[in-house]
Amino acid sequence: MPERSTVTWNVFISGLVRWGEVGLAHSVFNLMPVRSVVSWTLVIDGYTRANQPMKAIALYRKMVGVDGIEPTEVTLLTIFPAIANLGSIKICQSVHGYVEKRGFNAFDIRITNALIDLYAKCGCIESASRFFKEIPDRRKNSVSWTSAISGFAMNGMGREAVECFESMVKAGLKPNHVTFLSVLNACSHGGLVEEGLEFFNKMVKDYQLVPEIKHYGCLIDMLGRAGRLEEAEKVALQVPLEVTNAVIWRTLIGACNVYNNVEIGQRVTKKVLEMERGHGGDYVLMSNILTGVGRFKDAERIREVLDKRIAFKLPGYSFL
Repeated sequence: MPERSTVTWNVFISGLVRWGEVGLAHSVFNLMPVRSVVSWTLVIDGYTRANQPMKAIALYRKMVGVDGIEPTEVTLLTIFPAIANLGSIKICQSVHGYVEKRGFNAFDIRITNALIDLYAKCGCIESASRFFKEIPDRRKNSVSWTSAISGFAMNGMGREAVECFESMVKAGLKPNHVTFLSVLNACSHGGLVEEGLEFFNKMVKDYQLVPEIKHYGCLIDMLGRAGRLEEAEKVALQVPLEVTNAVIWRTLIGACNVYNNVEIGQRVTKKVLEMERGHGGDYVLMSNILTGVGRFKDAERIREVLDKRIAFKLPGYSFL
């Protein structure tokens, strides 16, 4: 091109980022004669999406601290997932302070909601809860409530998640698929089985929402954790064929392994193998179930089948 504007440079960088060529996009970015905040945001977003949070944060710091470019609300929403990926509460607090100083929190509810989610993902649910309570009720939308419910869920606070859901409904806001998924997840990890079943039924009957595969997965996981394997199997069989997958059945195999339920374990393993035969973990789990009840010869036969079918199992590893 004989003439290149900032827009054409940004479009080029955006295309490279979409193709996953973040390093090349950064090289092009370095060649730009003039960079706008959009240019910076595109490359930061590229590193965030490429699961390279340190590079994303380093570029953000250079943008603000060295070049003196003021981030927009889009830039902030781009850098938040990188901070969450690192789980750094100090960086979270630092960015929050900048947000308050610049007044983003006062006029952009997206920033407010993202901060609730960010604090929760950094493991500081107290700050997330306090920040949520400080938001005036008139400003809270369904995403605000869902972010709070999700935060309680991911921090193992099932009862608080349920109470938050109930407060949301009392405030006159309608929960959506994501809201129900968050509260079901909270019930699963918090052992609130009856509450979880009630929420699932409410989602279908009261709000006429069609459950997705993740909702069924949460329900099966919740029942499996509680040892209610027969009910979990019934739920798995009710999942529509067009959305079902091997993952929800593997969840049930894991529960059968915990409770040494051979009968259901065999049925579920058969289901999984009808869908996917190449995962060695399915054979290993069934072998463990048989071993747990003293059926060592049967367990050995399962292992032999595993070897003959050359199924693979990803080896475990530790960072320690």
